[in-house]
Amino acid sequence: MIDVITTANSAKVLAAIKKAQPTARVSERALGRAATGHILDMLRRVDKGVGLGGRFKPYHPLYAEYRAEKGRSTSAVNLQFTGEMFADVSLKKTTSTEAVIGFSKEIERRKAASNQKNRPWFGVTDQEQKRIVSRFKREFFK
Repeated sequence: MIDVITTANSAKVLAAIKKAQPTARVSERALGRAATGHILDMLRRVDKGVGLGGRFKPYHPLYAEYRAEKGRSTSAVNLQFTGEMFADVSLKKTTSTEAVIGFSKEIERRKAASNQKNRPWFGVTDQEQKRIVSRFKREFFK
């Protein structure tokens, strides 16, 4: 299973949380919304052909030929053929201390794992980490 677990490790955020003494429900809601926002950011990034380490390498010539035969684009690598894998990415679990992003269907989980080996995409970039923390703080301190 591919899961992304991220924590806000900023001293200022942690100090503000401690001072605010939030309820578990407030933390869970803020973390869930931050994680849901990350799902959208991650899928947009991949749709543009960018993985965790930058632009994706091109499709293998034989796979590009197969894609072309099926009427799919071969120029932009975006890990989408049917769109079902992306549609299955969701927030699986949220508590006051963690949010787990994953897949509901085993077939989509396997596709994601295979793609992850060849073109790492499922995870959090430094820039996305900043947006997650920003979303969390905005939701948390409403």
